[in-house]
Amino acid sequence: MAFPKYIFLTSLVITLLVFVAGLFLGWNLDTLRSSELLSDLRNNELDTESYLVERAFWDSYGGEDCRFAELRLNSLSAELAELGQYLNSYQKKNIFEEDEFQYLARRYFLLEIRGYILYNELKENCAIQNDVILYFYGFEDEESQKQGYVLDKIVDRSNGTVDIFSINKDYEGDGALETVKLYYNVTVTPTIIINGNTKKEGYVNYDEIKELLNATFV
Repeated sequence: MAFPKYIFLTSLVITLLVFVAGLFLGWNLDTLRSSELLSDLRNNELDTESYLVERAFWDSYGGEDCRFAELRLNSLSAELAELGQYLNSYQKKNIFEEDEFQYLARRYFLLEIRGYILYNELKENCAIQNDVILYFYGFEDEESQKQGYVLDKIVDRSNGTVDIFSINKDYEGDGALETVKLYYNVTVTPTIIINGNTKKEGYVNYDEIKELLNATFV
């Protein structure tokens, strides 16, 4: 039985409309996600800048409230961790948003480095006991994914005594990121730097990290 030609034409038009609508919807969702992430990054950047101004104030007028500074940096670290998870969730974006995504990623990694520096300064100036881990990972690297799960577990069980700053080792094109990788001689992923002086290359399991931290949490 032959079907009228207009039925096939109608089906073709409907299929094309659905396809175009899907592309348009995907593009709008990507734009919305990027806008939300950009807003979060801006807020985090302002929080960091606020902390720097606060530090400058204490340096000029004397004294420093270490408890307040610790609370601010703990909040900064938590925000960065959340942003990192959000950014990784949309690592594979479509062609329409690639340039903007790279821009957002660069801003995020620079904030990670700044947060890492500030946190180590806080440890030195206020003698806090928190452990700090700098984590270099590779995108679509299975060992890095496993390491990420372990580090998430460490943070969850540490009761706020461990802070982790993550950097994509494969990200190129920024001098500050290259300097940090060069300073720690990071050549493989995953790589973790514990408290600035203990370097471990390759996957490190939960119990070994706990031992390196001399941690008492379960």
